[in-house]
Amino acid sequence: MTITDEQQHRLRELQKVFLEENQKLNLSAIREPEAVWIGNISDSVVALDLEIFQKSDLKILDIGTGGGFPLLPLAICKPDSHFTGLDSTQKKLDSITRMTDALELSNVHMLAGRCEQKGRDTQHRESYDIVTARALAPLNVLLEFCAPFVKRGGFIVAWKSMKVDTELEESLLARAELSCHLVDSYTYDLDTTGLPTVDPAKQGEGWGKRQLLVFEKTSETNAKYPREVGIPKKNPLL
Repeated sequence: MTITDEQQHRLRELQKVFLEENQKLNLSAIREPEAVWIGNISDSVVALDLEIFQKSDLKILDIGTGGGFPLLPLAICKPDSHFTGLDSTQKKLDSITRMTDALELSNVHMLAGRCEQKGRDTQHRESYDIVTARALAPLNVLLEFCAPFVKRGGFIVAWKSMKVDTELEESLLARAELSCHLVDSYTYDLDTTGLPTVDPAKQGEGWGKRQLLVFEKTSETNAKYPREVGIPKKNPLL
């Protein structure tokens, strides 16, 4: 990944304002400065290694954005693209808005609501080049949340651990039903890669290997998806 010194400086500013917000609202269980740097910020920007992020003027949606990861690090490093963060908790969105204001990020917008509802909104359905999801749901649920937002030919990027064999097997029907095909699996190790840290000793504290799963959507989503609020989780596609 190519991240400029100025962008690294702004990512450090994000680290600071996030820690301040996290004390107020408990956005994340990760609270130590360097743990936030590695476990949240560095873990977010690894997506820039993917070829699909090399284009400019991308329209990107982060679903279940929570504390603003990967939304805010990616927005800092890709000022040429447009980012939207979707979450159902208004307090979290307000917190992220305060962070974007402090960082003077003009390419980030917030969207309040549930995936099942906003995925049927014509303003957002089939509208995004890339949809990202980090620590959100099992793949068969996640794909139903994400697919309605993605343009035909667009991509879904899911942050996952290395232990996803069962999820991949259980997502076969969802992938077929939603026309989402696994096209890439990018493995990385936060103990040895990522952004440089202030304390290099922290880099090897057992973060371990993780992966990004990339799905390409090859046709429009059937009008029956997403199903009603709560149904994808209660009755996932199997």
